[in-house]
Amino acid sequence: MGLGLGNIFTFSHFRKGGFFATLIRVMELSSDTFVCQRCGACCRVPGYVRLTDADVDALAAALGLSVEAFIEAYTELSPTRSGLVLKGDTNAPCRFLTEDNLCQVHVARPQQCRDYPERWRSAEIEAVCLAERHRSQSDAIAKE
Repeated sequence: MGLGLGNIFTFSHFRKGGFFATLIRVMELSSDTFVCQRCGACCRVPGYVRLTDADVDALAAALGLSVEAFIEAYTELSPTRSGLVLKGDTNAPCRFLTEDNLCQVHVARPQQCRDYPERWRSAEIEAVCLAERHRSQSDAIAKE
């Protein structure tokens, strides 16, 4: 007669705080993964959103504008004069962030936005980002 799972694992193993619950939380919150929580923190941190030529084309198309109209309405020369950035107050949320923390132009979002957090990071974002908090919790759980 073989042992069934019921004979090996009891319900107590899966209760909050049990070994397997902790293991599952570590796996879900693995520091190797980033699962966006749609908190909008990355869109609220002060700074510039730099635009590539491809970004300008995609954003203009997504908004139903000509490239020229998009550039006139939504961009300005970067402070370093090295390219275009989204126009607006650098201390205000991104102009494309909606009230429910969604990106109005998500499908055409700039490369800088697409690259976060795999290719760049910011201490300011990490301090307020829900996904980064989960990552920190994962690291703390893994050390227990």
